[in-house]
Amino acid sequence: MAIQSKYQPTGLIQAVTSRAGPLMSTAQAYAGTALTTSKAILDRYPPLKAFVYTIGGASAIPLAVFTGYGAATGAMILGVAGTGVAMVQGGFLAFGGFVLFWFLAGAFILAAIATFWFTLAYFAYQVAKRIEGTA
Repeated sequence: MAIQSKYQPTGLIQAVTSRAGPLMSTAQAYAGTALTTSKAILDRYPPLKAFVYTIGGASAIPLAVFTGYGAATGAMILGVAGTGVAMVQGGFLAFGGFVLFWFLAGAFILAAIATFWFTLAYFAYQVAKRIEGTA
């Protein structure tokens, strides 16, 4: 019996991929099902699609700014302080989260208003189609 080293990179990689492979394929199957179902729901009800797209578009820039803010404050705190990083970073992120909350609340209100008017137009269009007899 030959003496083998304790850690074999090839064996370790094979062990990880043999365990992670089935989990990844299962997760991909679930994600595909969720994506297909979500797309079907959004395609079936256009006002909901308008709401989702509006809130996504209206909150993209505030979320990007918040992410950059979090990264910048985290880098600053890690550069300046060696201890208490988690509490100080948490305080900065709580402040940033408070500001983000108001931007996201505005995005939600904007999306709700846009969805209301889109829903009104959508149902008016549906009624007009039925009155005309093309539906």
